[in-house]
Amino acid sequence: MKKCKIDGLQPGRRIPLLFLVLFLLAACPALAQELIKGILKDKDGRPVAAATITVKGKAASVSSEGDGSFTIHAAVGDLLVISSIGYETVEIKVGSHATLPPITLNTKANSLNDVVVVGYGTVKKKDLTGSVAVVNVDDAKKTASYDVAKLLQGQAAGISVQGSGEPGGYVQIKIRGISTFGDNSPLFVIDGVPVSAPYDFSPDDIESIQVLKDASAAAIYGSRAATGVIIITTKKGKAGPARISLNGYIGVQNVPKKIPVTNRPEYQEIVSAAETNAGLSLAPANDPTNPSYVSNINTDWQKAALKTGVIQDHNASLSGGSEFASYNVSMGYFDQTGYQVGPQAYNRYSLNSSMQGKKGRFSFGAKFAYTQSHKGNYAATNGHAVYGGTVTSMLTAIPTMPVYDSTRLGGYGGTDQVKNRAISANVVGINKLVTDYSNRNRILANVWGELEIIKNLKYRLNVSYDRTDYKNYHYEPQFDMGYYYINTDYYLSEQLGQANTGLVENTLTYNFKLGDHHIDLLGGMTYQQDNGEWMLATSTDTAKLNFPTFADVANNGANTVTSWNGTATLFSLLGRVNYNYKDRYLLTANFRRDGSSKFSPLHRYGNFVGFAGAWNLANESFLELPSQISSLKLRAGYGSLGNQSSLGYYDWQSYIDNSANYVFNNQLAVGSTTVSVTDPSLKWETTTTKNVAADLGLWNEKLTFTVEYFERTSKDIITAIPIPYSVGSYPATLTTNAASVKNSGFEFTVGYKGTAGLFHYNISANAYTLKNKVLKLGGTNNPIYGSGSKTEVGKEVGQLYGYQTEGLFQNTTDVANHAFQSASTAPGDVRFKAQNGKDGDHSYTLTDANDRVYLGSAIPKVYYGFNFDASYSSWDLSFFFQGNEGSKVFNGVYQALMAGQYGNAHKDELNYWRTDHTNTNVPRPMIGDPNGNNRFSNLFVESGSYVKLQNAQIGYTFPTRWVSGTHFLSKLRIYLAGTNLLTISKYKGYDPDFISDGLFNRGFDYGSFPNPRTYMIGLQAGL
Repeated sequence: MKKCKIDGLQPGRRIPLLFLVLFLLAACPALAQELIKGILKDKDGRPVAAATITVKGKAASVSSEGDGSFTIHAAVGDLLVISSIGYETVEIKVGSHATLPPITLNTKANSLNDVVVVGYGTVKKKDLTGSVAVVNVDDAKKTASYDVAKLLQGQAAGISVQGSGEPGGYVQIKIRGISTFGDNSPLFVIDGVPVSAPYDFSPDDIESIQVLKDASAAAIYGSRAATGVIIITTKKGKAGPARISLNGYIGVQNVPKKIPVTNRPEYQEIVSAAETNAGLSLAPANDPTNPSYVSNINTDWQKAALKTGVIQDHNASLSGGSEFASYNVSMGYFDQTGYQVGPQAYNRYSLNSSMQGKKGRFSFGAKFAYTQSHKGNYAATNGHAVYGGTVTSMLTAIPTMPVYDSTRLGGYGGTDQVKNRAISANVVGINKLVTDYSNRNRILANVWGELEIIKNLKYRLNVSYDRTDYKNYHYEPQFDMGYYYINTDYYLSEQLGQANTGLVENTLTYNFKLGDHHIDLLGGMTYQQDNGEWMLATSTDTAKLNFPTFADVANNGANTVTSWNGTATLFSLLGRVNYNYKDRYLLTANFRRDGSSKFSPLHRYGNFVGFAGAWNLANESFLELPSQISSLKLRAGYGSLGNQSSLGYYDWQSYIDNSANYVFNNQLAVGSTTVSVTDPSLKWETTTTKNVAADLGLWNEKLTFTVEYFERTSKDIITAIPIPYSVGSYPATLTTNAASVKNSGFEFTVGYKGTAGLFHYNISANAYTLKNKVLKLGGTNNPIYGSGSKTEVGKEVGQLYGYQTEGLFQNTTDVANHAFQSASTAPGDVRFKAQNGKDGDHSYTLTDANDRVYLGSAIPKVYYGFNFDASYSSWDLSFFFQGNEGSKVFNGVYQALMAGQYGNAHKDELNYWRTDHTNTNVPRPMIGDPNGNNRFSNLFVESGSYVKLQNAQIGYTFPTRWVSGTHFLSKLRIYLAGTNLLTISKYKGYDPDFISDGLFNRGFDYGSFPNPRTYMIGLQAGL
C-alpha cells in the first residue's frame, strides 16, 4: 500500500494551512486504492459482457467488456458487487492481489423474468397462470442415461418415472397418475414438433424442459395432451464467433446388490425335502447314494451371468453466427454394454443441427436431427419360454447345472429330465446363442418462417416431418440346453417397418396494449398425418442354416410373410388469449377443436378448452406486504383435454370375413359374416382438470415456494368390456367408452439459493401426493381382475389383491379346525384366512372369489426429490436424492425363489418348517405345492418405499489464466460422478425402483433389470 505524505509548505503560498491539510487527508484513501482486474464468465465458460461492477458503499462503478474483463479502483477489504441481467448478484472481497481469480456468474434459477416455453409461444415466469414445471436441466443431466424421460425422475412435482438397467430399455413416465386405460405417456414436443418415443434423441442437445401438467396450460395441444405435455427446447446458436464445445464421460456399471440364493448343498437339501414331503424318491443328482449324485458342480449363476458393463457418452458441437443468422451443429455417440453376459448393448449415433435468423420483418429457422441406434435384446426364445424373464431365470437356475458343456449341441450346460428333474434355463447360453436385436433410423426435420405483417401481427408457417425406419431381427440356432430347452428346429424372424408423421401448422399472433391492458392473441390451424407399415417374415425348419438369412432357407414352404399398413389424420383449429392488467390480474384462455380419422364421421370432432387466472398480490398497491416478500401469486385453472391413445387406426369399423362358408340346402354355399363387433359411436375420452396454487418468493426470490392442489377426472375412457359369446364376436369384447377415473393430490416445490463471496449454493426440493379412484367401469361396473390385482369402482386402478395368511399349521388339529384348503393340507403348510369368519368351519372351502382381499396400494403416499449443488472458486459439488414412501409391491422374484420346487431358492427357504423346527413362517417345501403355499398372498407383498442417492458429482474448472495459456481452450472442466450410489430400502429384491406398467397389474416385480450403480469420469471443454 502506498504511504501518504504531507510535504512542508513553500514560502509565499496563500493556501491556508488548515485547508491544505484537510485536502491531503481526504486524498489519502484514493492514493491507497489499487487498479483491480478481473474477468467474468458464465457456467459454460462464455464471457459475460455489460455486467455492472461497483464498490459497495462507494460511487465507483464500471462495466465488463465484451471478453468479460473489467478494471476498477478499489482498496484491500472493499466488496465488489457484480450484477447482470439474468445472473445472480455476487459479492467479491478485494484481497492483496491486483488480479482476481476468474469469477463465474450463475444463471438465476428462479428469476421471475425467465422466459418459459409453453404451447406455441413463450411467457415470462411471473406471468404464468397454468400449472407448468420448469426443470433444472443442469441437475437433470447429471444422471447418466440415454433417455430424457429417465433424467426427469424426481426433478419436478407430479411426475413419476420408472426405468430399469436394461440398455436401451423402456422408461415409463406419467404426469399426475393414470388418466386412461391405454398409453399414459405424455406428449413430447421438441422445438415445437410433437413427437413420440423421445429416447431416440440425445439429452446432450437439450437447453430447457418445461412440463405442462394441467388443461389450462396443455389444452392448446388438444387431444394429444390428456396425459400431459413435456416441451423440450434444444440448444441454438448465438451471434458471435464460432465456438466448439466438447463434452463426454465414460464409466463402469454393475449390479449394486446380490440376491442371497442357495448353493449346491443347500439347494439339494431343500429339493430333497420337497420330494420327501411329496412322497417321491430323490432326484439322482441330489441323492448322495446314487451314482449320478452331483458333488463337483456348484455354479453361482449371478457370478456367471453378471459382469461389469461400460457406459460412455460423447458430444461435440459447433455454434456461432451473426445478427442475421446463427447456427448450432452437434454430433453425439452413446454406448452402453449390459451388465449381463452376452452381446446385449445399446448404442446410438446422433446428429442435431439448427439454424435461425432474421431479415427485416421476416424470421426463419430450420432443424434437422438424425439418429441411428442398435439395441441388443436379452434372452428370449420363440418356442421355449424363459419363465419369469431373464433375471428370475438367472436366480432360479440350479447350482448343479454347469454353465458350459461341450457334449451338448451349442456347448452350454443344461439339466436332465431324469437326473435333475428341473427345468432350468441357462441364461448365459441363451444370451450367447440367440441373436435378437432392433435397429432404428430416425429423422426429424422442421422448417419455419415468420412474417411480421404489421407491427406485432405475425404469421408463422411450421412444417415438420418425423420418420422412423426399424428392423427387428431374431435368430435361434439348433441347440441342446437340457430338459425343455432343446431346439431341434432353427427359427428365423425379421420385421421391417417404418412410421412417419407429417405436420403443417399455420398460426397468427398479435399482441397489443390499451393503457394498462396487455393482450396476446393466438389463432391457428394444423394438419397431421400418421402413416405406418411393416412386413414380418418367419421361417422354421430342421435343416441347418449356414447363414442366418432368408436367402439361405432351402425349404420355401418353411417361410411365412405377413404385413400391415395404416393411416390416421388429425385436423385441428386452435386459439389462445393471454390478458394482463398492470401485472396484477392475469387470465389465459385456450381452445382447440380436433378432428380425428380414428372416430366415425358422426363423432370425429372434439372441442377442448382451458381457463386459468392469477392474481399477483405482491403488485397490489393497497396491500402492504412485508418487504421480505418479493412475489406472491394465487392462481387457479380449469379445462378439458381429449384423448385417443387407446384407439387403433380403425377400431370403430367392423370387418367382414368373406370366406365364412355355410351349408344351405345340403350344399356348401359362400357366405360372409362380421368377425368382431365394434361400436361406431366411439367418441373422445375427456380429461377435466382443476387446480389451485400459491407461488411465494422471499428476499428477492432467494427463497421460493409453491403449493398446488389438483383434480384430474377422465371420463368416457375407451376400454374393452366383455360381451356374451353368443354374439359370435372375436374377441368376445367390445371396445367402447365405458370407464371413468379420478386422480387428485398436492404438489410442493421449494428452492433456496445463497452466496457468500466465491461460495454459491442452491437447494431445491419437491414432493407430491397422488390418490387414484375408479368412478365407473362401464356396463354393470364389473371389476377387472389381474394376476393378483383388482380394479373396481371406488378403489384405485390395479390395487394388489390376494390372500391373507395367518402363519402355519402346526399340527393336524390345526388343519381339522380350519376352513378346508386342500386334501393334502398338512402341518407346515400356510394357513390362509377365510374372510367371512369361517376359519373354524372345515366344511367351508377357501375360494378365489370369496377369500381374497386388498393387500395394499402400489401408488406411493408421497414422491419426492432433493437437489443440492454448490461451488467455491473452481470447485463444484452436487448430489441428488429421490424416493417415495408408502407404496406396496409384489415381489414375484422372491415368490419364485420361495416356491420350494425344483428351481433354486432364496436363503430364506432354508428356514422351512419341519417337525424339529416349527418356529418359522416359511412353509414346508413340497413338489407340486398342493396346498398352494406359493399362491398370491401377503407373504410376497413388501414395502416399496425407498430413498436413493441417485447421483453425486464433484468437478474442477481450471482457472482461466491457465486455460488461456493453451491458446486454444476457453474452458476446461473435469469431474467424477456416480449414479444410483446408495439405496435405503427394506425390499428383498434387486431394486424397489422397477418397471411395472401393467396398468391393471401394478407394482409387480417379476424380474425387472435392476438399475446399475455407475462410476464415471467426465470432461467438458470449450475451444
